[in-house]
Amino acid sequence: MKTLLIAALVLWTQWAMAATDSTTIFVSQILHDTEKTYAIQQLAAAQNPQVFPLLNAINQKKLYLLNNQAVTTGEKIESADGTTTYEIYSLYPKNELLVNRNGQPLHTSIDALTVVEINRADRLLLNGILPILDLFSSEPAKRMLAYGQLKDSYAPHRIEMLQLALARETNPDALRAGRDRLFAIQLNTTTDAQTAKMYIDSLAENWGDNAPVFLSGYAKSKKVMAAYAGQKAAELEHRYDSLQKVQNLFSGLSLGSILILIALGLSIVYGLAGIINMAHGEFLMIGAYTTYCIQTLFTEVLKVPYTDLLFIISLPLSFLVAGLLGLLLERLVVRHLYAKPLESLLATWGVSLILIQTARSLFGDLTAVKTPAFLSGGLAVSPHLVLPYNRIFIIGLTCLIVVITYFMLYKTRLGLQIRAVTQNRDMSACLGIDTKRVAALTFFFGSGLAGIAGCAMTLIGNVVPDMGQTYIVDSFLVVVTGGVGKIVGTIVSGLGIGFFTKVLEAFFQAVYGKVCILLFIMLFMQYKPKGLFPYKGRLAED
Repeated sequence: MKTLLIAALVLWTQWAMAATDSTTIFVSQILHDTEKTYAIQQLAAAQNPQVFPLLNAINQKKLYLLNNQAVTTGEKIESADGTTTYEIYSLYPKNELLVNRNGQPLHTSIDALTVVEINRADRLLLNGILPILDLFSSEPAKRMLAYGQLKDSYAPHRIEMLQLALARETNPDALRAGRDRLFAIQLNTTTDAQTAKMYIDSLAENWGDNAPVFLSGYAKSKKVMAAYAGQKAAELEHRYDSLQKVQNLFSGLSLGSILILIALGLSIVYGLAGIINMAHGEFLMIGAYTTYCIQTLFTEVLKVPYTDLLFIISLPLSFLVAGLLGLLLERLVVRHLYAKPLESLLATWGVSLILIQTARSLFGDLTAVKTPAFLSGGLAVSPHLVLPYNRIFIIGLTCLIVVITYFMLYKTRLGLQIRAVTQNRDMSACLGIDTKRVAALTFFFGSGLAGIAGCAMTLIGNVVPDMGQTYIVDSFLVVVTGGVGKIVGTIVSGLGIGFFTKVLEAFFQAVYGKVCILLFIMLFMQYKPKGLFPYKGRLAED
């Protein structure tokens, strides 16, 4: 019996060596333009996990030679001087990240690599194994999808292939999805209670999106440790629900900050002038397009490499451009309509339509601003709770603008004059205050704040001509609910509407959540018609 076992081991070793030798021959044929079609057919049919990185490089047309070695490109690296390099991975016999003499990842330009040409007909030979090939794709989304497609694959060579893919996985989300799938496959193939418990715990600790589904499905199978799996699934669901509530609260804070940023200038202008400026949203649009123009001017006209500093420069320039246009609107239109609220509403609405159409004629229907690198990604509090850096930046910017506005209104001579004119224009004029100058400066400041809001909005969406129309109604709701001309009222109302919007959206669709908010504000205004913090001034005397 012992002799038979030794003979079988020898035969298996010889077969494995022969298979390895034939694989090496096929790889060499592909790299050196001999019998490529036959070699690709044989490698695809063998489904050897060791060769899948090379086959995936063929499928993606990213197969290269570097020093006569089969390689492919990884993450793209853009340097400050505008040059582009890539991480380089070897493909066969080992699939690993290449390093330089200093032990650092090797970065090379495409020009330094020799392209291995594979025609389309030969690439089509890989169609039957494309889902598996995507395990080695350079795109995390494709790798995550490929992990999901292995749900019914329990063969040992598939598990080996999955382990090989996970060994080179760099994206945290894809790694979590792949581990989910690996633990689920191993859990469903074991019959030992202790081993099953180990895989169940591994699934729970991995915190993958599909872990509760896998555990719940296993709990229904009545296999070993099924009850334990059901318990872990319930714990994960409860934990995920709690994190989702925290995520909703952060989203509410973010939305509330955006509403405050937009409504703050509107509140001051409305309190002083007593008119409804329907063009206020278009100053937000002007701030966004100013940011776009700054980036375009430097990168495309002046040929200056893009840097994150361009966005920082755009913030004060957005304030200045929007403020100057607001000053122009006050001088030409609003100044003549202070005593005519209905006419001022219609006039500013007409101005808003003109500005929208002008922007559409100049820039088209859709543009976008490049997000600064330092605001990309998010703060990963946990695998299921990520706070985007761009939202955190907007919250911080709102806090800064609120502090500056408070300082301007309550610690400066101009602020004292604004508050005086807001309370009683005629009395302020009798005391020697130039009310027209104060109104013009207030329009400049309020419109500039909207411009800063527009610059910030480029971080979370595209720049379109009518983007201001999306927020103008919510801005007025914030103003009238909080109290006209009141910073505290704007803050409380903006945060309240933001939080309630996100909470209601968790239970209803977005449209129905908005309807509920409007109904709530209508009922609130019946009991508090002057808002949370009633204004004091000439409007209160009417």
